[in-house]
Amino acid sequence: MKINGIFTKLILFAMFAGMTVNANAQQSLDDDEIVSVEGVYTNQPAAKETKPAAKSDEELPAQLKQNTQGVDVKDLKDLNRLAPFSEVSVIQKKFMPKTQRFQFFAAGSVMTNTPWYNNVGAKLNLSYNFTETFGLELSTMFMTNSERESAKEIREEHGLKAEQFIYTKRYTGLDLVWSPIYGKISNLNDSIIPFDMYFAIGGGTSATNAKEGNVPTMHFGLGQIFAITKSMAFRWDYSFNRFSGTPVITDATPGAAAPEKSSYNDLVLSAGVSFFFPEASYR
Repeated sequence: MKINGIFTKLILFAMFAGMTVNANAQQSLDDDEIVSVEGVYTNQPAAKETKPAAKSDEELPAQLKQNTQGVDVKDLKDLNRLAPFSEVSVIQKKFMPKTQRFQFFAAGSVMTNTPWYNNVGAKLNLSYNFTETFGLELSTMFMTNSERESAKEIREEHGLKAEQFIYTKRYTGLDLVWSPIYGKISNLNDSIIPFDMYFAIGGGTSATNAKEGNVPTMHFGLGQIFAITKSMAFRWDYSFNRFSGTPVITDATPGAAAPEKSSYNDLVLSAGVSFFFPEASYR
């Protein structure tokens, strides 16, 4: 009976010793994990410590403080509350920067809102960008005017002359250009095309067949620039010109009322190629 009692005590002692070793091993693993986390955030190799001492805010490394994002970290165990990659920003250079560069734009133009004439011509613009967003642009447009079939019909059937309707021969003006939108489009998954979208506002003068001849004109415009190279791009532009003028009637009937001054709108679509200079230099 004594021998059995001794064996029983030995078995219980061995079980208690095993449980103690396992508990110590688990505590060591937990401490290693905490030290490893410190190495991730401080770019330092993990230290072989069993129980790291608590650190105050003043003792935490500068890089660790930058990653706290408002979390009160006073101990290494609080590192699991951090979110250093919750906000990631990608800064990418523009393929075709415009800052401190000139742009020369040459395009063909067509007026889209006149029913009596075929108004086609050319547009030449020269601009300078102070920043990627803002610039100034000097523009000039020349238009030819040929009668449509509708003008011949009203002359023959109603005795009205299309010459009595005011049309534009030339426009020259200066605009402030604002480019708030920049993006990229995919071309059939084969290539990426960067583009800018801009808005323009300004004014100038229009040479017309009105009684006044050259008349003050307000100009609004919008368009897009699609980069081909760092110095060349495809560009389309849609312009809205508004002015006032008095029609000229050469063979007015006696007693007829004199023509009144009215407002007129020109909607002009242009498309062409832009050239940028000097050579692009990234900021």
